[in-house]
Amino acid sequence: MLGIPYHFCRPETGPPTMDIDEDLNGLQAALNHCRELGSRESVRDASDPSVSDWSAAQHLYHTALACDLSLRNVEGLVAQRGLLIVKGARTSEETIKLLAKEEFRRGQAESPRMVRPDGEVNPQFLAREQEGNRATLESLRRCRDEISSAPDHVPHQVLGPLTAAMWLRFARLHTLHHLAIIEDILTAAGLSRSE
Repeated sequence: MLGIPYHFCRPETGPPTMDIDEDLNGLQAALNHCRELGSRESVRDASDPSVSDWSAAQHLYHTALACDLSLRNVEGLVAQRGLLIVKGARTSEETIKLLAKEEFRRGQAESPRMVRPDGEVNPQFLAREQEGNRATLESLRRCRDEISSAPDHVPHQVLGPLTAAMWLRFARLHTLHHLAIIEDILTAAGLSRSE
């Protein structure tokens, strides 16, 4: 899948740990790929209803919006401020197992309205959102040590309470999930990665 490595580290005892560097670097590589794809009109225009009801541009914009939301949750949890923070929450075992997998299955959840793209995607809005994610991720690198130790949770609509490290992992997995769909759309539309 896209040649981007993914690792989940589980100690022999205790709760799972996230490899923050792997997630930061993996998400950066995925976001770079999204930005490159979003810069190409032929990719943005690609669609195939047999693969997805959304076009490649809609997947890119959804991914940018969802990544923005996820990274802002990481920032808030690290800073310990925000209206959605839940103290003393626990992440379900099912969610922990899901985050340990290399990819999400397709069609398992409906996107929340706030990250659902319109029918037409404005390329300038897409580029601006992608640049914002790049800048936020860069700022998170400067506080990388605080990500794994941030104690609280912010709930995800399907997965439930997630820590800062889990939101970072989710952002990475979610981005890779949609990149795989985009690649399937491009293949179905007869486009290569370089067109």
